[in-house]
Amino acid sequence: MKQGSVAALVKKHHKKLLEDWFELLIKSYPEQSVQYFEKHQNTFTNPVGSNIYLSMDKILNELAGECDADKIYSELEMILRIRAVQDVKPSQAVSFILAFKPLLAQAFEQEIAKGELTKEELDDFCGYIDTMALLGFDIYVESRELIYQLRIKQIKETNDILQKANLLNESVDTSTFMRCSNYIDNQKEGE
Repeated sequence: MKQGSVAALVKKHHKKLLEDWFELLIKSYPEQSVQYFEKHQNTFTNPVGSNIYLSMDKILNELAGECDADKIYSELEMILRIRAVQDVKPSQAVSFILAFKPLLAQAFEQEIAKGELTKEELDDFCGYIDTMALLGFDIYVESRELIYQLRIKQIKETNDILQKANLLNESVDTSTFMRCSNYIDNQKEGE
């Protein structure tokens, strides 16, 4: 097959790849959430699942077409900002991206067996997936950092209000707060 053959196969198998990939992502959530996310068709009753599904659909369209890095980044950002506000570890948050590689290999088994696609062509294409995973990790970390900055800002503002109202004897030391926050996070992980 000629260059772009993997992209053509992504386009050909789009629907199945999308369904399988979305299923992999939602299986990373607790079981009660999986049932909720499976009903992704309704944007009003399930905006999170719907937005994730639509973003994954757009990513697949880009992989089957222009591979516009800005568009892929934008859609990854949508998904990973959602995952950043959830209680998900970074590795869990981006694992759905890397899980796409075995899906591709499985979907294209026949084409590889027939010699229509080489393993090398598929491996080259999977380089895009690796790059997406790295971008996804950056997006997730930046989003988590933003959340922590907002939390600290809110605590400081609350502290200032309490001080002005003479409801506090001393101001909150941010470093003490961070030590307490890390201690609480470590306690949660140990459970």
